[in-house]
Amino acid sequence: MPHQRLVADCVDIKPLTEHIHFRNGRVALNRLMKSPMSEKIYNWEDPNETKRGVPNSGLVHLYEKWGFGGFGIVFTGNLVIDPRHPYEAGQGIVSKENDTPVMRDWYAKMARAMKANHALAIAQLNHPGAWAFTEYTDGSGKKHIISDGALDILNAPKSVVKSELIDRVVYAAKLLSNCGFDGIEINTAFGNLFCQFLLNNNKRTDEYGGAVLVTRTQFHIDLYNAIRREVPAASGFLIGLKLNSADYQNTFTNDEVGRLCEIFDETGYDFVELTGGQMEQCVEEAQQRASTIARENYFLQFIETAARSMRKTVVYITGGWQTASAMVNAVKLNVTQGIGFARAAAGEPDLPRKLLSGVAHSTLDNKFSPADYFTSKHAAHFQMKTMAARSINDVVRSTDGVPDFTDEEEASHFAQKAGEYMKFVAADGKPDTFAEVIKYTPLHS
Repeated sequence: MPHQRLVADCVDIKPLTEHIHFRNGRVALNRLMKSPMSEKIYNWEDPNETKRGVPNSGLVHLYEKWGFGGFGIVFTGNLVIDPRHPYEAGQGIVSKENDTPVMRDWYAKMARAMKANHALAIAQLNHPGAWAFTEYTDGSGKKHIISDGALDILNAPKSVVKSELIDRVVYAAKLLSNCGFDGIEINTAFGNLFCQFLLNNNKRTDEYGGAVLVTRTQFHIDLYNAIRREVPAASGFLIGLKLNSADYQNTFTNDEVGRLCEIFDETGYDFVELTGGQMEQCVEEAQQRASTIARENYFLQFIETAARSMRKTVVYITGGWQTASAMVNAVKLNVTQGIGFARAAAGEPDLPRKLLSGVAHSTLDNKFSPADYFTSKHAAHFQMKTMAARSINDVVRSTDGVPDFTDEEEASHFAQKAGEYMKFVAADGKPDTFAEVIKYTPLHS
């Protein structure tokens, strides 16, 4: 079936081909990034902590596709730093508990696949905090107990914060550096544990909390410095953060957002990935700067403030990119330096190559409803699983076998099956505790 694209104007894409230079000397070959995205492909069939969350050949096959896709930088999905506190069953884990020569070898293979065409390979690290679950169900339907409960770090002593968070991130960063990764991104978004330190409801009474913003950022300052003692900036290893504007909406003033970003910049973070809104709409509004226009788009205000506040920290924005013209305009308007794709890259791993060569001017026009978050999420999981089934050496195109959801019949059929699947996993507990991807037979090969 022919892939259909969103209607878009032709545009000079030269700004997207420009290199991005990071403060520690590393260079991304273009402005396009494959953003972090849950894969649910890691080993979770074996409940043993030494084997759970370890990569496999499927992950290597998947990241080969993105590695050759033309991205300047490629991110992994969430890699949790503590096997007792996972965010989603099927995700990767990097910790002292599962650190074995076999695990390191698989992560090294992943890094090589990501860098196959000279992209930078970045691993995203996360701790879900209160979002963690205590048990999961494997692909055969068997339940496994993980822990007794979530880690309430915001009420824990500073020594626990150091041992359970800072030390674990440092351990993971050093391990991944040794495996060939070019950097890490600390997921400080969506209300997870790293995000909670920054928010106004952090009531800690030590230097990691309270009413003063500077105090609430001290954890991220100490975390950065601890990583740099083990993996110095001179090594070229990048350290970045992910921020979601929705975490600060209605609680942070514009000045507070600016000061937060200034602190990250002053601390030394190499990049920040921002998310939380639809960029096509934001770019249109950013082009209309007349004072008579009401500026009620919080996400636009957030990203513009961040861009002004960061002098050395590179800004990437992920979320809702559809057309090359919007991407180019965002760069020209200094709204962002880099463009991140998530689900658009699940169905089209070589999207950057097509955009930068002028073959395509927009993303694919998938026929799922924009409001149907979970259907498109499961569709991306299935597309990634399909790409993971075969090495890039065994396919003609990187999209071979991947279902075309721009075909209305295919999209409708998948949406029906996804609805049945979501009822199934909901009956078993939280959707994220099922360590398997939806089973689906495409109508068209």
